[in-house]
Amino acid sequence: MIWGKFRSLVVAPVLLLAACQSQTAEKAPKEPFLGPVPIATRTPVDAALECLAKTPEVQRYPRIFAVHVITDQTGRYSADETGNYLPRDSAGMMVSLLQKAGVKQVNRSNTAVSEWEIARAREQILGDGGNVVVGDESLPFRPLVKGALRGSDYVIDGVITQLDFNTYSGGLEATVGGAGGGARRFAVTAAMDIRVTDTKSTRIIRAKSYSKQAVGREVFASVFRFFSDELFDIKIGSKSQEGLQAAVRWTLADATYDLVKELTGHKGACDALLPAASQDDRAGQTGTEVATAG
Repeated sequence: MIWGKFRSLVVAPVLLLAACQSQTAEKAPKEPFLGPVPIATRTPVDAALECLAKTPEVQRYPRIFAVHVITDQTGRYSADETGNYLPRDSAGMMVSLLQKAGVKQVNRSNTAVSEWEIARAREQILGDGGNVVVGDESLPFRPLVKGALRGSDYVIDGVITQLDFNTYSGGLEATVGGAGGGARRFAVTAAMDIRVTDTKSTRIIRAKSYSKQAVGREVFASVFRFFSDELFDIKIGSKSQEGLQAAVRWTLADATYDLVKELTGHKGACDALLPAASQDDRAGQTGTEVATAG
């Protein structure tokens, strides 16, 4: 009798748990949280880049560009948070920006698939789904045609050379009876050096340094807003990572505009689509160059 009662006490929770699991398994899955829709990434320089693509100087420009690597050499790393503050290689950003500017490109940053297929074609085991006619021959494999690969005229590479935190901070603060408030600013500066090299001669034909400052405003104690939509806690600086990624992309866009404009001989009609501060900066540089030349 006692064993029977004890057995029922043990079995009942097991049956109840099994029933709960069965009911849980039969429930329909919840709808995933999708968040905002994907959008094409843009910078304030994109309108000027797209303007370049429509100009006759760029459309008739015969030179072919290749992007190699743009690496982070700042050495800034966070072991406690998200790792590298900056992208380890920003070459992909530069490729997209050159595409917006309308120049011709060949892929030199990732050729693994092309090299693999060339190797299989050399072994005559790579096909195109049917015979390929070459001259008077019909071949069941993809032939290697001499001169089929287009060489580049210019290769672009560079390094991210600077990452400085708290390069500018200031504002007003007041505390009364243990309670306070105020308004502060915080800035992070990233800088990079971009080179353009003649592929055939290896002569460097252009080298210039660019920097971008990501400035945030405090919205409540020690939490700052960058680029008007993201919040970052300055006490753990790696939280500024997304703001820095956007700063790197904008800096590369600025460098892309300059190098395409200068190499194609564009007269500067698209400058009006740059941010006003960028126009002022370029006007100041031009004035300095003229004064130095004089």
